Amino acid sequence: MVTFSADFLHNQLGGITWSPGLNYIPPNSTTPSLVKNRSYYTLDAGVEPYLPKGPGEHGAKLTAFFNTNPSDIYEEAEEDSFDETPLFACATPWATEKDQRRYVYFGNYSQTRWSDKLDYDRMIECVPAHVKQYWAEELAAKGRPKWVTEALMKHFWPKPVYDGAITVPADDSDDKMMRDIKFYITELKAWEKEARLKVNLIKKEDILKAFDTADADDPPALRLWWEYLQCAGWDKNFYDMLVTLQARNKNYF
Repeated sequence: MVTFSADFLHNQLGGITWSPGLNYIPPNSTTPSLVKNRSYYTLDAGVEPYLPKGPGEHGAKLTAFFNTNPSDIYEEAEEDSFDETPLFACATPWATEKDQRRYVYFGNYSQTRWSDKLDYDRMIECVPAHVKQYWAEELAAKGRPKWVTEALMKHFWPKPVYDGAITVPADDSDDKMMRDIKFYITELKAWEKEARLKVNLIKKEDILKAFDTADADDPPALRLWWEYLQCAGWDKNFYDMLVTLQARNKNYF
């Protein structure tokens, strides 16, 4: 089976990293998308122990947090979804070359069921130490995406909840509700400042400790999720097209 270099996939398919291992081609991209629903996976089997064992098989990937949907940012993305998304994986036995960083096309995958959050026992039994190390480094990295930083803030230092007046009695003015709203805005600003300071100081060791913390402990534990991947088919025409395009440039070999 022909494998593909990371540079080829990035240059030919384009897109931005939407969440770990998932790439998305925004509607305002200057080049036409070659993939259905404008998305594709590039996953590393070295840190994804539950990927499909081979092309056409089912599996799962791990994640710590979920990004928002593209349609929440791009109005033109309302019709996009992550169904039948091409999946490419490196560091698999299917890459016969010495360069294990080359990617194998496994097929098109859909998430047909809700993701499951691992509990304390599953984190101990099912997530190898080197995978925890990988995620700890990714989450503590200074260059992590903004949405990951915000997810960490909300997880470890939850945003204050508004508990002020919502409705105004008929015999009262709206002074109390306005005072409550202003107080809550001040409270949110203080939370934002403190949480952002704390999250900027978070280290890999803090994440690893949170992985091993009991579910009910405080500060809160951090758990990974299983995102289930069901193979919807292996597109030979798509594969042949990529093989042909890559063969035109010797720099990809």
